[in-house]
Amino acid sequence: MIVHSHLRRSLIPTILLLIGVTPLRSQTNGTCVAIGGRTALDKLFEQELHYPAAALEAGIKGEVVITVHLEPDGTLRDISVGRTLSPECDAEALRLVRMVRWKPATSGELCSPKDHYLAVPFDPAKYKRWLKGRHERTDAVFKLPADTSIQVYQAKQLEVFVAPVIPNGMAGLPKYIAQNMRYPPEAFRYSLDGTVRLEFVVEPSGTLSNLHAIEDVGGGCTDEAMRLVHKIQWLPGQKAGQRVRSILQVSIRFDLPKENR
Repeated sequence: MIVHSHLRRSLIPTILLLIGVTPLRSQTNGTCVAIGGRTALDKLFEQELHYPAAALEAGIKGEVVITVHLEPDGTLRDISVGRTLSPECDAEALRLVRMVRWKPATSGELCSPKDHYLAVPFDPAKYKRWLKGRHERTDAVFKLPADTSIQVYQAKQLEVFVAPVIPNGMAGLPKYIAQNMRYPPEAFRYSLDGTVRLEFVVEPSGTLSNLHAIEDVGGGCTDEAMRLVHKIQWLPGQKAGQRVRSILQVSIRFDLPKENR
């Protein structure tokens, strides 16, 4: 505990906002995976699932299995219910899975035409725990209508940019990170430092989805960077008077104190 407090005072993280993604040149068929893997999927359900009132009242519990068909570049071609639970739960599961982004597992490949299956859990007890951990959405932006398409906008396409709900907004992000970072004990033990670059989608609800690391650092630094960005409440980007999905990249620098180098 003392070590962690000392590190928080000594760290000065660097935050960079990076716009745009360079497309891969795909050539051969390969496996496609959900961006961010199982961790990102679980976080999506935890933050975004809305339990249909009728199903919740009736105590309906189980999984809806969704079948996904992809284009070679990983975009969604078709989606259907493979295992049903109830009409309302099925509709909510379809909504959630449409938010998932996909990419080839290996650089330079195309997504193969095989089916992909995602199970969306509906558990009343778990859902009530999830609700307690969600951010309150009191900002005026949440009174705007939400874009219901699955389109993801780049920052340059927005009329109002994404903003973290912290003092001084995006300009206050370095100070926020410095005050809240817990330098991972394993990284400290092995003198690991470096930059973690994260990419994620800020949803119209202000939650994050499809979070993954573009640049990784071992020793628990990547997990800590993800914890920090999830801890923040975000205001969604705006376009044409609507809250929309938009993509953002954030780089967080982990610097050991000089005496520990």
